[in-house]
Amino acid sequence: MPTTRLDDLGRETTFEELHSRLHLHPREAELRDFEPRPNGPPPARLRIIDGGIDGSGDTDTGKGPYVVLVDGPLKTSGHLDLWTYEYLPGLVIVRGDLQARTLSFGNGARVFVEGSVFVDDWLFGRYGDHNAVLSAKGELRARASFLDVHTFLYADGGVRSLLYASRAGWETLEPDIANEGEGDGKDFFDPAVLDRYGDLDFKRAIQAAREGRPLFLPGVEERFPARLTSRNTK
Repeated sequence: MPTTRLDDLGRETTFEELHSRLHLHPREAELRDFEPRPNGPPPARLRIIDGGIDGSGDTDTGKGPYVVLVDGPLKTSGHLDLWTYEYLPGLVIVRGDLQARTLSFGNGARVFVEGSVFVDDWLFGRYGDHNAVLSAKGELRARASFLDVHTFLYADGGVRSLLYASRAGWETLEPDIANEGEGDGKDFFDPAVLDRYGDLDFKRAIQAAREGRPLFLPGVEERFPARLTSRNTK
């Protein structure tokens, strides 16, 4: 089944309409990063998806820049990959819940969900070279979430997930497994998703997740009962 491009769906729009739709919305100011200006980023693809998305298969985005307003929930039964190329910005606003089997975001993608985020299996955030973030007004649930040092997730309703992340990246939420690049991944992860230094290889891990292969060694998840409780990210 072919992959669906999120920034090809819906209809083309304008900054004027986006400002009208998001008037007094807390994320309206995000549009400034995409509006034409001298020495600014290339022209952005501007899309509105009325009514939301209820799809099957995998969904991703282009290289950016793009602004996608999903005026409703975003649901897919496959892998959802929200990303940009190098330092290009991307903005996705979901005015409902976000649901996916597996999810990854990174680079310059900023994803704001007005509902909750429900990921059946694994969630990944990597290459946050332009403040990549996934933020939900509701709760965030995933079997486990894997973040590099420059990529962040927040949920006003709390996070219910095993968390692999850098201790330097959090104010109040302590990672269950620290991502400190110390070569101790062999104590937690299946050898097939490790790099040559013994750390988690995000590219290999995402591919394994998409194929339904294991990421953790047997029994590792059960060692972290806090993954089943709701924890505050702010």
